[in-house]
Amino acid sequence: MTECLITDEDGVVQGSCGLDDVFRLLANARRREIVAVLDSSDANWIERDRLLADPSGTDDGMEAIEARDALHHVHLPMLEDLGLIEYDRQSGAIRYYQCQLLSSVLAAIDLR
Repeated sequence: MTECLITDEDGVVQGSCGLDDVFRLLANARRREIVAVLDSSDANWIERDRLLADPSGTDDGMEAIEARDALHHVHLPMLEDLGLIEYDRQSGAIRYYQCQLLSSVLAAIDLR
């Protein structure tokens, strides 16, 4: 299986992810949108509310409350379990770590 390092802005390795993990993560349109926003951000952190305020039109018709709940209870925990983010549930701050494999797959499917 192909493994890729997950690094912070200083190049310090935070973990690794595999190709199967990346495909599982990107299998959902909402998560692709979330990861694209995180990956294209100039900073290594973002506020949770910004992810809700930046829809790309792939919302699947979910109500705002359902979208917020899915972000908080499904999508962000999945990213956190893979080691791609640290999510402070109290403040809503999300710290994103880079994964070149994930970035490459996103570029290949051209979501940006």
